[in-house]
Amino acid sequence: MRHMLQPPSRRGAVGSAREDGAGSHAQRLPSLTGLRFVAAAGVVYTHSFLLMNPHADEELRPEVWVGASAVSLFFILSGYVLTYSARATDTTRAFLRRRVAKIFPNHVVTWCVVVTALLITSTAATTSATGVAAHLSNLVLVNTWIPGERFVLAGNPPSWSLAAEMFFYLLFPLLLPLINRLSRRGLLIGAGTAIALTWTWPLICALIVGPDGTVFFSFWSVYLLPLARLPEFALGMMTARIALAGIRLPRIGAVPAGLSVIGVIVFGSRYLPQTCTYAAATVLPIVLLVHATAELDRQGKPSLLRTSPAVFLGEISYAMYLVHGMMLALVVMPLRDREWHPIAIFPLALPLVVLAAWSLYRGVESPCMRRFSRPRARTA
Repeated sequence: MRHMLQPPSRRGAVGSAREDGAGSHAQRLPSLTGLRFVAAAGVVYTHSFLLMNPHADEELRPEVWVGASAVSLFFILSGYVLTYSARATDTTRAFLRRRVAKIFPNHVVTWCVVVTALLITSTAATTSATGVAAHLSNLVLVNTWIPGERFVLAGNPPSWSLAAEMFFYLLFPLLLPLINRLSRRGLLIGAGTAIALTWTWPLICALIVGPDGTVFFSFWSVYLLPLARLPEFALGMMTARIALAGIRLPRIGAVPAGLSVIGVIVFGSRYLPQTCTYAAATVLPIVLLVHATAELDRQGKPSLLRTSPAVFLGEISYAMYLVHGMMLALVVMPLRDREWHPIAIFPLALPLVVLAAWSLYRGVESPCMRRFSRPRARTA
């Protein structure tokens, strides 16, 4: 499987990457980079709220749902961007090398900072045999495959989603040729199937476990288990192929799509079981938002997410995602006893999180990407 993209051979299939632009197109989608910051800011807001209200996740609250929807947005964006930017000449080895160079340097640095802080405080959860195994499993990004609270919250807790991302990256060279061969009708059926699968497992868990979605196994199997999040990544991949194939979807602008996400978050908590709020309820409006945002760039329409500040914030969003937990702990927890509202804390904490993210991006992520994303040229 030297090349990830192979031209489809059967009739009726969408054209190859070179034919429809999926590897040769020069058009970029900077608005999707800006959209990454929106997702990262949603996670920061939710965690600010949870730090101020430690038991808020035991009930269905829109503030908690914002962060869960933001993670779903990250997964769908990942599948979309990787598929849209895939090159016909790329190899599996080169692709995985770039992904590892992108993911691991920031992850290792933040993991070391968090674990060192825990060791200094000599907490039993860190120094016990189980604690050491849990933290090491987080370091190598396999911890969310293990159904135990100590494992999924080990190391730098926000990095749990990286285990899912690495799982997606390993499957991407296998999934892309299959999706690339789908006909136009097959892409639409596949996207609908992915949405249906996103709903199926949460509903099964809700019926088996009951309407109370706070049982840890239900939470782990629906929200944390990488296999359960694969339909969202695949949906992003197929949506990118739909766009490249020129298949017309309902004309919903980026603003209405964004408002529909907010509307589902605000009003859905009244009627839906909690297992459906992790991804299922918002998956359709989120994928429409991603598609509509990408179309702003593809059609040359105005976009606030394409402005230089938005793109810059999107570029540091990965670093922001990894450092925000540590920074919020330093800012929010001292103010908890003063009964500050999260809406007041958020504007105070966000600039500090952005500053820390920029430092990590400039000091670790960017130089490591330049150094390790490509092999050094061999001398004669």
